[in-house]
Amino acid sequence: MIKLLKYDLRRNASLLLVVVAALIAGELALMWSPLVLQIKLGLLIGIHFAAAVIFSINNLMVFDYNIKSVSRRLLPVSNYAYVWASMLYAILNTLALMAIAIGPALYYLNSYDTMFLSDVFDLPAYVWSELALETVFMGIYGFLFMYAVIALTRSIVKKGVLWVGLIVFLVLSTVVDWVEGLLFHRDSTQAFSFITFKVENGVLAHETFNSGASWNALGSLVFEILLCFVFLYVINWCVEKRIEAK
Repeated sequence: MIKLLKYDLRRNASLLLVVVAALIAGELALMWSPLVLQIKLGLLIGIHFAAAVIFSINNLMVFDYNIKSVSRRLLPVSNYAYVWASMLYAILNTLALMAIAIGPALYYLNSYDTMFLSDVFDLPAYVWSELALETVFMGIYGFLFMYAVIALTRSIVKKGVLWVGLIVFLVLSTVVDWVEGLLFHRDSTQAFSFITFKVENGVLAHETFNSGASWNALGSLVFEILLCFVFLYVINWCVEKRIEAK
């Protein structure tokens, strides 16, 4: 797996460095610009979101390349190594984006009146922990879902992969959402199931785990965990039985 990861990083180093350089340049330009704080923050979030989208698309392309490349089949790794290497590749990219964001975050916190963020920083530690765990799981589930879509698409066609992949994505996501809605009255796109936020008298408040809604959220979480194992099985079967290396 580590060999796969090193190969992926070397092969995509140019793209990663260009995006990182552009992101840092954008951050510095915003710091020195005369724009008001709200616009600066909006643009800062925008360029980081764009970088995250580029990295995510690149990660999916890395996985797609790996499962159909004959040269990678010569390495003594299991089919699951393609998944774990791509997942670790995504984690490293995410950590890089977070590290780059630390500088601007500290700058704006020290240079401007950011009291409007105090409600967020005052959230209890257990709330932050639940938010972090749900975010991590959402990322793992999302990437496994997309890896399964790519593997299924590659096992069906050799040409027109983009359009067939879009159809597979729509069909699979619709079926999963329908089943999850039928069983738990929610869909797989709902985020932060165990914590909800609301504004009361201008103050950010949160609610955690309450009766039926929370049991539905827990059932939905277990269902999605089981789906992760199903996605892994589908990926392994497609790579081993259906996808021809070229």
